Amino acid sequence: MATLGEDPAARPATILDVAAAAGVSRQTVTRAMNDLPDVSAATRQRVLDAARALNYRPNRAAQQLVRGREVTLGFVVGDLRNPYYPELASEITRRAAAQGWAVLVADVEGPGGAQRVESIAGRVDVVVGHLAPEHQRLVTARAPAVLISDDEVEGVASVRLRYDDAIEAAAAHLAAAGRRRVALLDHAGPGVSGRGRLLRAALERHGLDFAGAAAPRDDDVSGAVQRLLEARQRPDALLCFNDLRAIGALKRLAAAGIAVPGELAVIGIDGLSLGALVTPELTTLKVDTAELAAQALDLAAALLRGEPAAGLRRTVSHTLLLRASA
Repeated sequence: MATLGEDPAARPATILDVAAAAGVSRQTVTRAMNDLPDVSAATRQRVLDAARALNYRPNRAAQQLVRGREVTLGFVVGDLRNPYYPELASEITRRAAAQGWAVLVADVEGPGGAQRVESIAGRVDVVVGHLAPEHQRLVTARAPAVLISDDEVEGVASVRLRYDDAIEAAAAHLAAAGRRRVALLDHAGPGVSGRGRLLRAALERHGLDFAGAAAPRDDDVSGAVQRLLEARQRPDALLCFNDLRAIGALKRLAAAGIAVPGELAVIGIDGLSLGALVTPELTTLKVDTAELAAQALDLAAALLRGEPAAGLRRTVSHTLLLRASA
């Protein structure tokens, strides 16, 4: 489990700390700090005194939210060339616009990514996105943040993506279809990803063999698929880290004359609309990007209201979407 905690004794005071010290509700603190009506002079002074004693500094974006000024959200993505990110960005921007928020999108892949992360965090009121571990602290040091992640992250508002039920359903489907050896086309990097570990456990429960993993660079998906095909025991099913890799696998299998799904079933992860445009149409573990965007923006609004980040967690689960490739 990743950790982004800090010493509670050293953390900045929150609106809830001020409310407790003044003996009022969080909403009363908000109204008093923003000089809104329906708060008596005595109560307002008590709130201001408590805020001063605690060295509480109201969040600029929270004040904008209360007073009706425009809030700017930063949406951070890993690589806009992956269609997953534009699809999610579309949902994020639509929902933000409905709330009267502006959106800045930052692609932080490659050289200079850290500088781009720091730049957008300094220009917006709240950040949402898939943040690499090396970027998480850069953002949270400068702006409230909602992290979208495969793993739980402590001390930060987060939407966790869950795959276990969908991977279990995929393994059950493959077993029922008579598959016996399932390989993984994983994410680039050493070892097997969290998605890969879930797959191996699900295969074991359904009596299927794990036929190995390949973790290619984005420009070597074809070569990785070829290496899996040349293994001593060729797989008869392939689960891919995302739909983009699965579509690359379909292209290589077609070139090799391998029938899909007759000789080899292929399953992706993400549920991209692009998967319905390839031949055969791609079976995938689909995430509802509309729900994901809604949950992320709901947490962003909570941060802007001054709610503690550590208590803001949501979960969005993937589901098996059966199409022609498996």
